[in-house]
Amino acid sequence: MKTERNSSFELLRLLCIFGITVMHAFANIDTGGSWLNTEAHILFNSVFNTGVTCFILISGYFGIHFKLEKLVRMDCMVIFFTLAGTILLGDFGIKSLIKSCIPVISRRYWFITCYFALCILAPFLNQIPERLERAKFRSLLLVLLLLFSVIPTLTTYDIMQDAGKGLVHFVMVYLIGRYLARYQNRQHSGKILAFGFFCCILAIFLLDSGLTFLHRGEIYSTFARDCSLLIILAAVLLLLLFGTIKFTSPLVNRIASNVLAVTVLDSVLMNLLNRRFSLNAHSHSIFLTCLVLGYALIVVIIAIVSNEIRKFTIGRIEPWLCDFIVKFWNQIQALTLRLTDRIAAAFLQEKR
Repeated sequence: MKTERNSSFELLRLLCIFGITVMHAFANIDTGGSWLNTEAHILFNSVFNTGVTCFILISGYFGIHFKLEKLVRMDCMVIFFTLAGTILLGDFGIKSLIKSCIPVISRRYWFITCYFALCILAPFLNQIPERLERAKFRSLLLVLLLLFSVIPTLTTYDIMQDAGKGLVHFVMVYLIGRYLARYQNRQHSGKILAFGFFCCILAIFLLDSGLTFLHRGEIYSTFARDCSLLIILAAVLLLLLFGTIKFTSPLVNRIASNVLAVTVLDSVLMNLLNRRFSLNAHSHSIFLTCLVLGYALIVVIIAIVSNEIRKFTIGRIEPWLCDFIVKFWNQIQALTLRLTDRIAAAFLQEKR
């Protein structure tokens, strides 16, 4: 089983967050008046919507080991940037400020909320490959894929009605990552993996382009949804492809540690940048793709630099805060156990 993560997977995470930022930038642009930009929009959706699935596959491949301290640190980062973003955007409403203090619970960012839940469930999910035989584990994955991916891909209707942007999808993909880590020992040709990935993306692009054409230019991403079987297959091939690349770079690893901060900051930064420079004003330009790529790169760089500054400033109190919260949580657990034991003892005594 793989235990050490080389920098190729960190590079993949960086490429994924850049691609997701590109998609978010395109989402704010009305490309309906330009056939070229409409097709570029569909293509970027086809390629980069593998990003979230890749993130969870990587987590499953290496396994999430639950640590309360890590979740507290993550929550501190999310709360800090959410509050900062709310204030910078001039939203001083009581409701907005309260929700900014509990962004995970209020599902301010669906990915962060689902990832927190996945981290909490991980100790139990990790036991599945340990306790199930390979054949039964494979059968479980096939059933999950049939219900939550194959049916939505073939019928365009998904059972969860969340297009794969939910905890069920995270659990399924995480378990696929665990399966690959435990049983995928064979070396694959990088060229074959790259060709397979290209075929998946081409199929998604052609299918969604066809739907868009049939609906007179309205952008369709039906086959680029997170729950799409083609997206999951493309993400698996991409994971295996980057697994064939071996290199170590402390710089890449350091930069990649800021990926979650980018997911929190990208919408705020885009909102602020749009006040000075609106991409939608260039929706008909033949240079729109270049503008979007540069725009997304600027957003990612600002977010990464912002988080590095946070680490060296207010982030220095996080170890103390984590220690306090962990001790408090342990005391609550101990108190709960004592109360439960006393209630159980009293109940048994009454029955006697």
